[in-house]
Amino acid sequence: MPDQLGRLFQRKMDRRDLLKYTGMGVGISAVLAACKQASSAGALPSGSSRPSLSAEPGKLAVYDWAGYGDGSYYPKPEQANLWQAYQDQTGDTPQFTLFPDDDTGYTKVAAAAAGGVPFDIVHPCAYRFKDYVDLGVMQPWDTSKIPNWSDLNPQLEQFGNLSGQQYFIVEDWGFIAPLYRADKVEPQEDSWSLLFDERYSGKISWINTLEMLVIAGFLNGVSNPWEMTDDELEAQKQFLISKRPLVRTFWDQSYELFQDFKREDVYIGYAWPDAYAYAKGAGLDVQYMNPKEGRITWSCGMGLFNNTENYYHAHDYVDSWSSSKAAQFLVGSYYYGHANTHIDLSGVSPDIVKALSLDDLSILEPPNSNPESYIPRRQDYADAWSEVKAS
Repeated sequence: MPDQLGRLFQRKMDRRDLLKYTGMGVGISAVLAACKQASSAGALPSGSSRPSLSAEPGKLAVYDWAGYGDGSYYPKPEQANLWQAYQDQTGDTPQFTLFPDDDTGYTKVAAAAAGGVPFDIVHPCAYRFKDYVDLGVMQPWDTSKIPNWSDLNPQLEQFGNLSGQQYFIVEDWGFIAPLYRADKVEPQEDSWSLLFDERYSGKISWINTLEMLVIAGFLNGVSNPWEMTDDELEAQKQFLISKRPLVRTFWDQSYELFQDFKREDVYIGYAWPDAYAYAKGAGLDVQYMNPKEGRITWSCGMGLFNNTENYYHAHDYVDSWSSSKAAQFLVGSYYYGHANTHIDLSGVSPDIVKALSLDDLSILEPPNSNPESYIPRRQDYADAWSEVKAS
């Protein structure tokens, strides 16, 4: 398994390089102001009929995470991948443009909005869904044209439903939770407090994003850590500054955190489930905690641009992604969860089942889990996080 993990890392490590919340605020307001007036040039007027699938141009333009792409990195390309069923059905090969993080992806779309977005589909994460819809460049999906829709978890799909319309089809998801070396660490309780435990000074790793402020908010009882008041945000900033000397590393990629664990540079870290899988595959004695304050759940989904000329191709593509076969591949190869509820868990590593609680999806419900949410005051959070890092 370690060799397999290393190979997969070389191919996919950029998939969720980081939801880089910092450094993207400058200029966004101006772009949004210009784009608010953008027309829905590609949307059909009421009563118009669409060309058939055979009359569409094809070469579906997909704007996606680096690491989700042309399929060349799969161990056996002939095996089912995330969009193989789409290609088999339509004969079309998608054309991928890849982004390294959600802010980069969104900024490019926002800049292009007034002149027409050059993609058919985009794959952001849920905390960004509202931003895309507010740009006026998206259209709802017709879920009746997605046969696998009925197999998708309705709780996850609610994240993609805005104003009563299904603007995004949620496909992939995962957790954020404390990871620790069980042979080196004795938590006093199952809590996010482990990331701030002074007994392990110099052996702790935080993620390099402003979401550490959200973690502090959950730990310290803030009612809504995604939308803190000035006083609440200041208090969490000061709390993190007081704990900053405990931190050995700030990670940008999950594999970096795993390597720090393997070298015994750190024993405790803010982690995604793939870091747990890497560590278990390397024979490390690690535990992926379910803290009393709840894990954070991230989820990402497919959106359909309103100027697409590949309306039916897009629905077939998303249906392929939504299948149980694609779900099995995603879970087994990326160590992320999938919205399809008909995965055969007998073919999934027990470590992955444990990390994602795939045999008990009540883990996605409060109080076990807190969905990663829209942050209206993103720039204020970014400024506070910059002060924490500089302290």
